Amino acid sequence: MKKPLILLCLLMPGLIFADGLSISSSWTTTKSSARDSIYSDHTSTFYCGCDYMATGTSGGQIDTTGCGYDGSNESHSARASRLEWEHVVPASLMPARQMACWTTGLPTCSAPGRDCCEGHDEVARTMIFDLHNLVPSVGQPNALRSNKRYGLIDGEDRKLGACDFEWSSTLTEPAEHLRGDVARIWLYMHDRHGVVLEPGEISRFRLWSCNDLPDQWERVRNARIRSIQGNGNMYIDNPC
Repeated sequence: MKKPLILLCLLMPGLIFADGLSISSSWTTTKSSARDSIYSDHTSTFYCGCDYMATGTSGGQIDTTGCGYDGSNESHSARASRLEWEHVVPASLMPARQMACWTTGLPTCSAPGRDCCEGHDEVARTMIFDLHNLVPSVGQPNALRSNKRYGLIDGEDRKLGACDFEWSSTLTEPAEHLRGDVARIWLYMHDRHGVVLEPGEISRFRLWSCNDLPDQWERVRNARIRSIQGNGNMYIDNPC
Protein backbone atom coordinates (compact mmCIF):
# COMPACT_ATOMS: atom_id res chain seq x y z
CA MET A 1 0.00 0.00 0.00
CA LYS A 2 2.82 2.43 0.84
CA LYS A 3 4.43 2.47 -2.61
CA PRO A 4 1.33 3.73 -4.48
CA LEU A 5 0.83 6.44 -1.83
CA ILE A 6 4.44 7.60 -2.14
CA LEU A 7 4.05 7.76 -5.91
CA LEU A 8 0.79 9.70 -5.51
CA CYS A 9 2.51 12.27 -3.29
CA LEU A 10 5.24 12.73 -5.88
CA LEU A 11 2.60 13.34 -8.56
CA MET A 12 0.45 15.56 -6.29
CA PRO A 13 2.83 17.57 -4.08
CA GLY A 14 -0.10 19.15 -2.20
CA LEU A 15 -0.56 15.86 -0.34
CA ILE A 16 1.09 14.94 2.96
CA PHE A 17 1.11 11.79 5.10
CA ALA A 18 -0.91 11.97 8.33
CA ASP A 19 -2.28 9.14 10.50
CA GLY A 20 -1.37 6.68 7.76
CA LEU A 21 -3.39 8.63 5.17
CA SER A 22 -2.40 10.87 2.28
CA ILE A 23 -4.08 14.18 3.17
CA SER A 24 -4.14 17.50 1.32
CA SER A 25 -2.03 20.22 2.89
CA SER A 26 -4.73 22.93 2.75
CA TRP A 27 -8.50 23.38 2.59
CA THR A 28 -8.21 24.75 -0.94
CA THR A 29 -6.32 21.72 -2.25
CA THR A 30 -8.75 19.42 -0.44
CA LYS A 31 -11.71 20.99 -2.24
CA SER A 32 -9.85 20.97 -5.55
CA SER A 33 -9.08 17.29 -5.14
CA ALA A 34 -12.73 16.53 -4.41
CA ARG A 35 -14.01 18.52 -7.38
CA ASP A 36 -11.42 17.62 -10.00
CA SER A 37 -10.46 14.06 -9.07
CA ILE A 38 -13.49 12.54 -7.34
CA TYR A 39 -16.50 14.39 -8.77
CA SER A 40 -15.00 15.26 -12.18
CA ASP A 41 -17.70 13.32 -14.08
CA HIS A 42 -20.42 13.52 -11.42
CA THR A 43 -21.16 17.24 -11.31
CA SER A 44 -24.33 17.11 -9.25
CA THR A 45 -24.88 18.49 -5.75
CA PHE A 46 -25.54 16.15 -2.83
CA TYR A 47 -28.82 17.29 -1.29
CA CYS A 48 -30.63 18.82 -4.25
CA GLY A 49 -29.23 17.11 -7.34
CA CYS A 50 -28.43 20.40 -9.08
CA ASP A 51 -25.85 20.40 -11.86
CA TYR A 52 -22.85 22.68 -11.53
CA MET A 53 -20.04 23.98 -13.70
CA ALA A 54 -16.55 24.22 -12.25
CA THR A 55 -15.10 27.71 -11.83
CA GLY A 56 -11.93 28.95 -10.18
CA THR A 57 -9.62 26.69 -8.19
CA SER A 58 -12.29 24.70 -6.35
CA GLY A 59 -15.68 26.37 -6.80
CA GLY A 60 -18.53 26.19 -9.24
CA GLN A 61 -21.68 27.79 -10.61
CA ILE A 62 -25.00 26.09 -9.79
CA ASP A 63 -27.76 25.56 -12.36
CA THR A 64 -30.80 26.04 -10.10
CA THR A 65 -33.38 26.06 -12.92
CA GLY A 66 -32.62 22.54 -14.09
CA CYS A 67 -33.28 20.97 -10.67
CA GLY A 68 -36.31 23.03 -9.64
CA TYR A 69 -34.45 24.67 -6.79
CA ASP A 70 -35.96 27.84 -5.30
CA GLY A 71 -34.57 29.36 -2.12
CA SER A 72 -35.62 32.92 -2.82
CA ASN A 73 -37.81 33.11 0.29
CA GLU A 74 -35.17 31.81 2.70
CA SER A 75 -32.07 33.34 4.24
CA HIS A 76 -28.65 33.01 2.56
CA SER A 77 -30.31 33.18 -0.88
CA ALA A 78 -27.20 34.86 -2.30
CA ARG A 79 -25.42 31.53 -1.91
CA ALA A 80 -28.00 29.62 -3.99
CA SER A 81 -25.95 29.85 -7.19
CA ARG A 82 -22.63 28.97 -5.56
CA LEU A 83 -21.07 25.54 -5.26
CA GLU A 84 -19.69 24.85 -1.79
CA TRP A 85 -18.03 21.79 -0.26
CA GLU A 86 -19.83 20.60 2.83
CA HIS A 87 -18.66 18.49 5.73
CA VAL A 88 -21.36 15.89 6.36
CA VAL A 89 -19.94 15.77 9.88
CA PRO A 90 -19.33 19.46 10.64
CA ALA A 91 -15.81 20.40 11.67
CA SER A 92 -17.21 21.91 14.87
CA LEU A 93 -18.54 18.47 15.91
CA MET A 94 -15.21 16.73 15.40
CA PRO A 95 -12.74 16.09 18.27
CA ALA A 96 -10.59 18.83 16.68
CA ARG A 97 -13.00 21.33 18.26
CA GLN A 98 -11.68 20.38 21.71
CA MET A 99 -8.00 20.38 20.74
CA ALA A 100 -5.58 23.11 21.78
CA CYS A 101 -5.24 24.43 18.22
CA TRP A 102 -8.96 25.33 18.31
CA THR A 103 -9.49 26.26 21.97
CA THR A 104 -6.34 28.06 23.13
CA GLY A 105 -4.10 28.23 20.08
CA LEU A 106 -0.55 27.14 19.34
CA PRO A 107 2.72 29.10 19.39
CA THR A 108 2.80 28.89 15.59
CA CYS A 109 -0.72 30.38 15.18
CA SER A 110 -1.82 33.99 15.30
CA ALA A 111 -5.13 32.96 16.91
CA PRO A 112 -6.95 29.78 18.02
CA GLY A 113 -9.62 28.25 15.83
CA ARG A 114 -10.20 26.07 12.81
CA ASP A 115 -7.55 27.87 10.71
CA CYS A 116 -4.95 27.15 13.37
CA CYS A 117 -5.91 23.47 13.39
CA GLU A 118 -5.85 23.21 9.60
CA GLY A 119 -2.47 24.85 9.28
CA HIS A 120 -0.60 23.60 12.31
CA ASP A 121 -2.02 20.39 13.77
CA GLU A 122 -1.62 17.15 11.83
CA VAL A 123 -4.27 15.19 13.72
CA ALA A 124 -6.90 17.92 13.36
CA ARG A 125 -6.09 18.40 9.70
CA THR A 126 -6.55 14.66 9.07
CA MET A 127 -10.11 14.91 10.42
CA ILE A 128 -11.09 18.17 8.73
CA PHE A 129 -9.63 17.29 5.31
CA ASP A 130 -10.89 13.68 5.16
CA LEU A 131 -12.38 13.32 1.68
CA HIS A 132 -14.92 10.71 2.79
CA ASN A 133 -16.70 13.48 4.71
CA LEU A 134 -16.88 16.00 1.87
CA VAL A 135 -19.78 16.45 -0.58
CA PRO A 136 -20.70 19.18 -3.11
CA SER A 137 -23.63 21.33 -2.00
CA VAL A 138 -25.64 24.31 -3.13
CA GLY A 139 -24.28 27.05 -0.87
CA GLN A 140 -27.64 27.99 0.61
CA PRO A 141 -28.50 24.58 2.14
CA ASN A 142 -24.95 24.42 3.45
CA ALA A 143 -25.54 27.71 5.26
CA LEU A 144 -29.05 26.77 6.44
CA ARG A 145 -27.82 23.50 7.85
CA SER A 146 -24.84 25.09 9.64
CA ASN A 147 -23.65 22.45 12.14
CA LYS A 148 -26.98 20.72 12.78
CA ARG A 149 -27.04 16.96 13.24
CA TYR A 150 -29.19 14.64 11.09
CA GLY A 151 -32.54 13.19 12.09
CA LEU A 152 -36.22 13.00 11.19
CA ILE A 153 -38.47 16.07 11.27
CA ASP A 154 -42.26 15.86 11.54
CA GLY A 155 -44.14 16.84 8.39
CA GLU A 156 -42.88 17.48 4.89
CA ASP A 157 -42.06 21.18 4.80
CA ARG A 158 -40.02 21.77 1.66
CA LYS A 159 -38.88 25.38 1.53
CA LEU A 160 -36.39 25.07 -1.34
CA GLY A 161 -38.62 24.20 -4.27
CA ALA A 162 -38.14 20.66 -5.55
CA CYS A 163 -35.17 20.04 -3.26
CA ASP A 164 -35.99 17.44 -0.59
CA PHE A 165 -34.01 19.17 2.15
CA GLU A 166 -35.63 20.03 5.46
CA TRP A 167 -34.26 21.66 8.58
CA SER A 168 -35.34 22.81 12.01
CA SER A 169 -33.54 24.72 14.74
CA THR A 170 -31.68 21.55 15.72
CA LEU A 171 -31.88 18.98 12.91
CA THR A 172 -31.43 18.44 9.19
CA GLU A 173 -33.43 15.75 7.42
CA PRO A 174 -31.92 14.35 4.21
CA ALA A 175 -33.97 12.73 1.48
CA GLU A 176 -34.62 9.01 1.90
CA HIS A 177 -32.23 8.08 -0.92
CA LEU A 178 -29.40 9.95 0.84
CA ARG A 179 -29.87 8.68 4.37
CA GLY A 180 -27.65 5.68 3.86
CA ASP A 181 -24.90 7.87 2.42
CA VAL A 182 -25.13 10.20 5.42
CA ALA A 183 -25.18 7.33 7.89
CA ARG A 184 -22.13 5.60 6.43
CA ILE A 185 -20.12 8.82 6.56
CA TRP A 186 -21.04 9.47 10.21
CA LEU A 187 -20.26 5.88 11.21
CA TYR A 188 -16.94 6.09 9.39
CA MET A 189 -16.02 9.37 11.08
CA HIS A 190 -16.99 7.88 14.44
CA ASP A 191 -14.70 4.89 13.93
CA ARG A 192 -11.83 6.65 12.20
CA HIS A 193 -11.64 9.98 14.02
CA GLY A 194 -13.58 9.49 17.25
CA VAL A 195 -16.56 11.69 16.38
CA VAL A 196 -19.02 11.41 19.26
CA LEU A 197 -22.46 10.05 18.40
CA GLU A 198 -25.38 10.99 20.61
CA PRO A 199 -27.73 8.39 22.17
CA GLY A 200 -29.79 6.73 19.46
CA GLU A 201 -27.63 7.89 16.56
CA ILE A 202 -25.70 4.65 16.12
CA SER A 203 -28.91 2.59 15.84
CA ARG A 204 -30.50 5.21 13.57
CA PHE A 205 -27.51 5.36 11.25
CA ARG A 206 -27.22 1.58 11.07
CA LEU A 207 -30.91 1.38 10.18
CA TRP A 208 -30.50 4.08 7.54
CA SER A 209 -27.49 2.29 6.10
CA CYS A 210 -29.39 -1.00 5.77
CA ASN A 211 -32.52 0.62 4.34
CA ASP A 212 -30.61 2.69 1.77
CA LEU A 213 -27.79 0.52 0.45
CA PRO A 214 -24.81 2.00 -1.47
CA ASP A 215 -25.51 2.69 -5.13
CA GLN A 216 -22.97 2.50 -7.95
CA TRP A 217 -21.88 6.12 -7.62
CA GLU A 218 -21.22 5.80 -3.89
CA ARG A 219 -19.00 2.80 -4.61
CA VAL A 220 -17.15 4.64 -7.38
CA ARG A 221 -16.66 7.64 -5.09
CA ASN A 222 -15.31 5.37 -2.36
CA ALA A 223 -12.83 3.75 -4.76
CA ARG A 224 -11.60 7.14 -5.98
CA ILE A 225 -11.10 8.40 -2.44
CA ARG A 226 -9.23 5.21 -1.57
CA SER A 227 -6.87 5.76 -4.53
CA ILE A 228 -6.13 9.34 -3.42
CA GLN A 229 -6.27 9.19 0.36
CA GLY A 230 -5.26 5.59 0.95
CA ASN A 231 -8.33 4.22 2.72
CA GLY A 232 -11.92 3.31 2.00
CA ASN A 233 -15.10 3.54 4.05
CA MET A 234 -15.74 0.06 5.46
CA TYR A 235 -19.46 0.81 5.78
CA ILE A 236 -19.79 1.06 2.01
CA ASP A 237 -18.25 -2.40 1.61
CA ASN A 238 -20.33 -3.73 4.54
CA PRO A 239 -23.39 -1.50 4.92
CA CYS A 240 -25.37 -3.79 7.28
